[in-house]
Amino acid sequence: MNTMFLLMAEFETSTIPLADISERYLGMKPATADKKAGCGDLPLPTFRIGDSQKSPRMVHVSDLAEFIDKRRKEAKEELRRMQ
Repeated sequence: MNTMFLLMAEFETSTIPLADISERYLGMKPATADKKAGCGDLPLPTFRIGDSQKSPRMVHVSDLAEFIDKRRKEAKEELRRMQ
């Protein structure tokens, strides 16, 4: 199955609030993820749809899928090296 389509089925949108994925996919609290996003320290791009600083940071589903697939590939390569 395609990671992006599975994520779209899970979140039912192509743009996902960073707060909704921070703990599950990034292993950090939403506030920490928001601070890191502001500094450019997250491993995936984020954006605000609105012009206001109060607009929530969003992640595009394709960027999240690419991040997940990249981490999976790295884990498989690491396992192969260890065997």
